[in-house]
Amino acid sequence: MTNNIQTEVKIGVHPNNHSLFVLRRTGILENILEKLDATVKWVDYENGASTAQRIAAEEIDFGGTGATPPLIGQASGIDLVYVAVSEPRPESGALVVLTDSSVTSVADLKGRRVALTEGSWHTSFLATALDEVGLLYEDVERVDGGDEALVAGEADAWIGNDPQLAELQKKGVVRTILPVNPYISHRSVWFASRSFATNNPEILDAVVDALQNSDAWIKENPREAAELIARDLPNWPSADVWEDVLKRRPWGLKPVTQDFISEQQRIADLLARQSLLPQPITVADAVLSPTSALGGQAS
Repeated sequence: MTNNIQTEVKIGVHPNNHSLFVLRRTGILENILEKLDATVKWVDYENGASTAQRIAAEEIDFGGTGATPPLIGQASGIDLVYVAVSEPRPESGALVVLTDSSVTSVADLKGRRVALTEGSWHTSFLATALDEVGLLYEDVERVDGGDEALVAGEADAWIGNDPQLAELQKKGVVRTILPVNPYISHRSVWFASRSFATNNPEILDAVVDALQNSDAWIKENPREAAELIARDLPNWPSADVWEDVLKRRPWGLKPVTQDFISEQQRIADLLARQSLLPQPITVADAVLSPTSALGGQAS
């Protein structure tokens, strides 16, 4: 161990990583860290796409997003490492249009407006789907926005996230043009600064253990978890929608597998070819041995 050992871990939290959002409100991690004479500082923010940059600025040590922010972070020279991933989440995202739209395929999007969050998993999904039909990312006009942009007519399509996606699907407002599968596996990804992960293995294990325990609680108590989330996000969909969302996604952290690394590399190569990454990268350079909390070896 080095003199960089910490007694406080700084964890980034935003609404689109549901695991961390719930963990921040349960007290589970605080109880585990107390046994290590350590504490947690929760850092709340809105846009998960900024997570890698927050790690670089030393605002946080650990965070969770979709699979694209760590690619952009690594390509930007940020020394981050993958810690864990979720199972694929094929139902939690899609490319959708309003039900009466004339758009029937991704090829129809050329020259049209697509609402998305740049730098999130949306970028990888859209670039991959367009590439499949011979189009470039630049062939569509990107609109910074969510479902509101689609409903207001400010966008012709929207790359949707739960819970907003689930709400519009339930209301019959949208029609799916493309599911995320088979373009991306759409996993949650947890990553950390390399210095924190390598110098503080016990604290990192504690964070992973706490997330596993919290995820297990969500799986067993989806209604309670839904009410907890809805309480603190009053302008988001209702607890009923959240309950449906929580029931339809996988829970639990898994080691970083070779399949995931290969998928990340495929997407990184595509993004680099289209100048959506500042430089090509080797994803495996950001992969460490799994924490002991995940069994100590990748499957």
